[in-house]
Amino acid sequence: MTLRFLCCFLLFAPLATWAAPVRGIDSYARGDYEKAISSLRQEVENAALSDKDRARARTYLAASLYARGLMDEAREQLEELARRHPEQRVDSARFPPDFVALADLAQKTVETERLREQARAEEAEQRRLLAEQAQARDAERQRLLAEERARPAQASPSSSSAKAPSSFRFRPELVGFSDIGGVLVSGAEAGRPSLGLGAGVTLGVGGWEVGARFLPAPESRWGLSVEAGYAFGRGSLQPRVALRGTGVRGVGVGGGAVVGLRLTPVSRFTLLADVGAERFRIPEGAPYRALVVTASVGVGFNLF
Repeated sequence: MTLRFLCCFLLFAPLATWAAPVRGIDSYARGDYEKAISSLRQEVENAALSDKDRARARTYLAASLYARGLMDEAREQLEELARRHPEQRVDSARFPPDFVALADLAQKTVETERLREQARAEEAEQRRLLAEQAQARDAERQRLLAEERARPAQASPSSSSAKAPSSFRFRPELVGFSDIGGVLVSGAEAGRPSLGLGAGVTLGVGGWEVGARFLPAPESRWGLSVEAGYAFGRGSLQPRVALRGTGVRGVGVGGGAVVGLRLTPVSRFTLLADVGAERFRIPEGAPYRALVVTASVGVGFNLF
């Protein structure tokens, strides 16, 4: 009797020492799993126990459920053990190998969940940082826009130069002309083309132009013409149309239409070319045609 008692004491003494003071562990050791489950369910929530003792209680609760064949509940308790007490390990010297393997599997499952949650948290933190950076960039952009709006408007140096030089112009001109009919220049047989040289001035605003030309000739038969016309476009080459009135001393007055071109290769100089048709009131017996066609070419210097 003494020998049997000694053997039982040596076998169960370490287990009893590790189990105390948690209720239910002794029931597990006796094989009374129902009672062990009932007691250990209360112990895992017992606030009076230390974390270490509650971890031991959950370990034995899982072992008791496993011994009763309740595998799913046993696995759930082992996963909860790994979550709440990740440092707790199931001792392979006290529990069956299959239960130890199930505990290792539960530990790996929880570790995978933990890594997944950590990855989600890191991703959420990254999104938060990116959103903060985007907000900071947007705030800086709004600040710069507000500063830009607050600055007084300043004319760009190029804005004045962008204005077309023909917006306002005052242009002296020198022209050579020819009239079919010999009205303006003597020294040619009456009714035949003649040549002459004249001077004039043009004032323009935008496309509109008005001008006057003095047409000197021998024998005091000088002429004076005035025009009002419009030059199309704003480039260096401008077609134009005009109405002209001309008076020639000792001959008469007339008027008609003119078409021509203005070419401005540089800002100051303009090349002129015109063709016009005018009808004159010629005194009876004068050796001149009433309808005169004129052509002129010349150059102008833009003072403004």
